[in-house]
Amino acid sequence: MREIELKLEFDPADVARIHAHPLLAATASQHKTLHSTYYDTADLVLRKAGVSLRVRDTNGRFVQTIKSANGNAGLFDRSEWEHEVKDHDIDLIAASGTALEPLLSVRVRNALRPVFETRVDRTVYQVVRNGSDIEVALDRGEVAAGGRQAAINEIELELKHGEPVELFRLARKLDAAVPLRISGKVKAERGYELVEDAHQAFEKAKPIQLDPSMASGEAFRAIVHNCLRQIIANEPGVCAGDAEALHQMRIGLRRLRAAITAFAEVSADSKQNRIKTELKAATNKLGPARDLDVFAADVFKHLSDTGAGEKEFAEASRDFTLKREKTYARLADFVRSKRFRRTLLDVAEWVETGCWTRARSGAEQPIKKHAADVLATFRKQIRKKGGDLHELDARARHKLRIRAKKLRYMIEFFGGVFPDHKNVKRREAALSSLKTLQDTLGSLNDIAARKALVSNGDGLTLHVAAMVDAGEAKVDKLLEQSRLAHARFSEVKAFWKS
Repeated sequence: MREIELKLEFDPADVARIHAHPLLAATASQHKTLHSTYYDTADLVLRKAGVSLRVRDTNGRFVQTIKSANGNAGLFDRSEWEHEVKDHDIDLIAASGTALEPLLSVRVRNALRPVFETRVDRTVYQVVRNGSDIEVALDRGEVAAGGRQAAINEIELELKHGEPVELFRLARKLDAAVPLRISGKVKAERGYELVEDAHQAFEKAKPIQLDPSMASGEAFRAIVHNCLRQIIANEPGVCAGDAEALHQMRIGLRRLRAAITAFAEVSADSKQNRIKTELKAATNKLGPARDLDVFAADVFKHLSDTGAGEKEFAEASRDFTLKREKTYARLADFVRSKRFRRTLLDVAEWVETGCWTRARSGAEQPIKKHAADVLATFRKQIRKKGGDLHELDARARHKLRIRAKKLRYMIEFFGGVFPDHKNVKRREAALSSLKTLQDTLGSLNDIAARKALVSNGDGLTLHVAAMVDAGEAKVDKLLEQSRLAHARFSEVKAFWKS
């Protein structure tokens, strides 16, 4: 069966307020104790394939569940297969016809073993809204593996019958009383992170593999889910002040905006412009902190390379640390804010239930045709706009850089739609030249940004004002490198053409 659910995380201090919410308090509740055991091989074959296998003991009733993300979706929409079993032992005969079956070689069958467990106290409410039945499961517990634990505090809204829009309406009602954050990770992923002892504070974008036979609307939804996942997964790291988490969240936002641009006609409806405006505002909020991190890397490298004295280095370090702490504190407040939470929920609701999903003409166009048209348009624009690169001012160069970055994201989105070997070689050549163009134009933009920071006259910049002059001396070289990269890109044949 197809499972449509929305997972939301909450602060454990707010649990009583959630239970007391009028929409839940007026509904009969049921308490369950869930003990789930997840199975995989030592080399995590199932994990790598995006499949999970568990046996859950619910008050003495044992159910085996196999889950798999639907292609590249998975954030709100997964496939699942359930089968009642006698105890915690798995029943692989019941895997017939599921996403697990293709993975069950003799080796895998013999190697499956328990890898982690979850223990959860669940309170279940059955909410009926506008003819839709929604199961609200409030979970508190932990996931445990290899002596390590992680807390679970989340609400699952699962649509049992009716319209998906009601999931989001209910989520907004609950969020109005208690701050709720979309969760991009299911319990299985948290368990695997413990198994792998993964402590990374950031997450890069997951690969996207679109099927050439997909409809454009389906492909758009898969890409948006992928971008949302990258944004949501990096929230904790950003709030903790991790520079790479900030960088990855910013990339996620830019990728999402590029996706909307690529599918502008497909997703056109009354909400599209507001979504784009909010995403741009969110991206801009991340800019100052990212500029500081890039600037600091250059500052300390410069001071080290030029043999700056210990006093100079200490002063620059102190000034930067104070400035960075203040900037990241403001950023963390924004990431935790109602505005940012609502923006992500708006995007999730729009891509699932927006008016564009019912305007079938554009959404049903084959993705192969749509991708070819979009890539051709952006390629033509970049070839034209960069033809006289030396004549462009800083603002125009920045716009060209943004176009190059968007096209890179689009090529990455659509790469799998054109799998022919010749296409792959052309695609890699286009990506390589675009990356060089983006990097060199980015360096030119950094030089302009440093001038702006130095003009502020604060303590941090007084130690490194000479870097501006050094940067200015590189402008001509960078412009020539940009011109050559643009020329190489222009020469690469379109990989979406046979």
